[in-house]
Amino acid sequence: MSLPHEAEVIADIARKYRAELDAMAALHDAVVGMMSAGAWTIGSRGLDGPVVETAIGLLTKACKTFRSIQILCERGLIDDANALVPVLMENTSAIAFILQKKPRERARIYQAHTFAETLKMLNHWKSAPGLKRKATKKAFKQAKEGLAYWTKGLPAGTDVTRHWFGKPNLLEAVKALRSNVMYATL
Repeated sequence: MSLPHEAEVIADIARKYRAELDAMAALHDAVVGMMSAGAWTIGSRGLDGPVVETAIGLLTKACKTFRSIQILCERGLIDDANALVPVLMENTSAIAFILQKKPRERARIYQAHTFAETLKMLNHWKSAPGLKRKATKKAFKQAKEGLAYWTKGLPAGTDVTRHWFGKPNLLEAVKALRSNVMYATL
């Protein structure tokens, strides 16, 4: 069932913002085309398989989020689209963080943080009615093994339980990047 006047709103947005919507589609298509163009050659210093796989995984997630934002904007659901902008910023900030310097180390920190967050979630689930059964021994084992794998070789004192950037929140991480990446809303 459609929202009241949904067809009219979509048509009006398409007329008023055609150039912007076309630019969004072109950007999305260019990135997806680049990612699906065939075999890749890793030729840059510091960009090994795990770094590239982490960056491509984040880029894939960013493309899906970007496309979701575009679809929501096309339908006039700006508040819903706006809710996804921080997710997109987190992904693009993570890509910038990893690729700016020490990519091998930073990819490991990012991945290790993901497993640390999984362990935190599983521990919470153990005491949550209805979720306790999801916190299985197998899930804990996989998360602990993943954390051990990604923390191996990190500098002593690296705390992967904090935000992957080592800052208290995304805004502080983006500020610390000191690049053209900036906090954004629609």
